[in-house]
Amino acid sequence: MLCLTQTSSDTFQVMATQPDTYTSCMHILASASDISVLVPLTATQGLQIATAIGVCWATGFAFRVLGQFLNHKSNESET
Repeated sequence: MLCLTQTSSDTFQVMATQPDTYTSCMHILASASDISVLVPLTATQGLQIATAIGVCWATGFAFRVLGQFLNHKSNESET
């Protein structure tokens, strides 16, 4: 990451000496490797997350089917 300063002509210039912490910078130029949006996962961790999502989806699907089944049964008993 690079600390930038704004010049009088509204352009940005890399500071000659970079500070130890970037909290004092007005503007920061970061590369993609500096900013990680996703947490790096191992294959095992990814599989665990995918399994948890699949179980949540299957549970919701099962409740939906059960609700439709019960609704269909109550409609049959009314006629």
